[in-house]
Amino acid sequence: MTLESIEALEGADPDIVSLLDAVGLPRPDKSPIAFWKLAQGQSCVGVVGSERWGSVALLRSLAVKPTARRRGFATHLVRTALESLQQQGIREVWLFTETAHDYFLEWGFLDRSRSHSPRVIETSQEGRGACPASAALMALDLTRPVLHVRRARTTDAAAIAHIYNQGIRDRLATLETAERTPEDRVVWLTERSKRFPVLVALDAQGVAGWLSLNPFSPREAYRSVADVSVYVDGRARRTGVGSRLVQAGMIEASRQGFHKLVLTLFPENHAARALYLRRGFQSVGILREQGVLDGRWRDTEMMDYLLPSRPPAASEPNADPRS
Repeated sequence: MTLESIEALEGADPDIVSLLDAVGLPRPDKSPIAFWKLAQGQSCVGVVGSERWGSVALLRSLAVKPTARRRGFATHLVRTALESLQQQGIREVWLFTETAHDYFLEWGFLDRSRSHSPRVIETSQEGRGACPASAALMALDLTRPVLHVRRARTTDAAAIAHIYNQGIRDRLATLETAERTPEDRVVWLTERSKRFPVLVALDAQGVAGWLSLNPFSPREAYRSVADVSVYVDGRARRTGVGSRLVQAGMIEASRQGFHKLVLTLFPENHAARALYLRRGFQSVGILREQGVLDGRWRDTEMMDYLLPSRPPAASEPNADPRS
């Protein structure tokens, strides 16, 4: 089914109120709330709203009609709202959530303490009690590009292969020389253990980059260590895509019970090296003449990052096709 319209409204109309009632979200009070209403034909199938104060906004009332879920409507609404707020000069977006914490992590929202939130957030309708005290409070830095980072699907295989092949041709990202096809990336995605996911970053144009968590070694002693690979499309480099992917990769690695991340890169890849240092990775050392590329020896540098401690993951085969 085709999306027909998404409309910006100042205030709620009867269709929005009806949808909020249907999904159990509070009706808006007298606060000045802007809504984005997503319609399919004559039917309202989704909505999201915001309250704005200067350069700060509260995202609220994200709802999709139960019979219209799992079709990407929520993603369309959130992207539209965030990009619109960004264009209006909003620099920070906050939200309260009870049920969508992991979903908003995919957009780059991070947990925040109520004691350190702006006063306007705590005095909003949701901050005053429309959301229970158990609701998570999250915030997003909107000075950076709006990116949705999620687990890769087989439909992303062509974009993943395209971006990987750019990295192979650049001679700055990998010692690999054999380019990949969408078909072998489908196999690569479907044969991976769930413990070693591939994440994709999506901007308004599609897949802008990807990250994979890979086994460092098949030995059981290394099961808490993951190797990291990051590739960004040439059109999206130096726009924050790599940083968001690394942030998301760290969150996912922690969720999977990893203790440490490692990676290798060419020392002369200054942009990538600076990115990993900003994200807290430390240089372990140079592996001299580690491989031959285009007829000459190339050094690589190893870096690592210690994740916040958590209990070891349950035993699972520590294997993954690395083709």
